[in-house]
Amino acid sequence: MRRVLIIAVLALLAGSTALALTKGRIAGPEGNPDSVVRNILYAHVPSSICSLLCFAVLLVTSIGYLVTEKPSWDLTAAASAEVAALFATVLNLTGMVFAKAEWDAWWSPSPRLISSAILWFLAVVYLILRTSVSGSHHHRARVCAVFGIIAFLDVPMVYISARFIPEIHRPNFAFGSDWQRIAFVMGIHAVILLAALLIWLRTDVLKMKARLEDFC
Repeated sequence: MRRVLIIAVLALLAGSTALALTKGRIAGPEGNPDSVVRNILYAHVPSSICSLLCFAVLLVTSIGYLVTEKPSWDLTAAASAEVAALFATVLNLTGMVFAKAEWDAWWSPSPRLISSAILWFLAVVYLILRTSVSGSHHHRARVCAVFGIIAFLDVPMVYISARFIPEIHRPNFAFGSDWQRIAFVMGIHAVILLAALLIWLRTDVLKMKARLEDFC
C-alpha cells in the first residue's frame, strides 16, 4: 500500500509540474508577461490547503488522545504537526515571493497574511512544547493535545480571511485554459497525497523511536 502511494505521489507531482511548466503556464503581469512568478500559485495554494488539512488531523488526533490516552494518537498528532509546519512554511514563503512580484511588498499586516503567519507560529510552538514540557510522557502528551485543539481555531480564520475579507492580496487574473485548471487540480491532489504519505512515514518513525526508548 505504501509503495502504491509513493508511486502515485511521484507520478502526480511529476505530471502536474510538467503540465504547469508547459501547457498550463500562467502568463505574468501586464507589464512583464514573460515572468513566471504567477506559476508559484501551483505550489502556494496546495500548500495552503495541506497546512489546513494537517491542522485538522492534529485536531482529530489530539481529541483522540485525550479520549483514549493511546500513544498512537499522540504520535500521529506529532507527525501531523511537523508536516503542518512544513507546508505552513512553504505557504508563507511562496506568498511573500508572490506579493513582492505583484505588489512590491514582501509582507503587509493584512488579515490573510497575519492568520497565515499565526498558523506557522502555532505549528512551531506545538513542536517546541513537545520537547520542552517537563514531566511524564502522558503529561506532555495531554498538554500538547490541548494546545493542538486550541491551535485549530486559527484554521477557520485563515479560510475566512482568504475567502470573505476584501484586501489587496487578490490576484487580478483567473485560470484561462483547461490545461491550467487540470494542472492546478493535479497539483492539489499530489500535495495532499504527499502530506498523507509524510504523516504516515513520520508516525512510523516516531513509533520506532518510542519502542527503542522503552527498550533502553
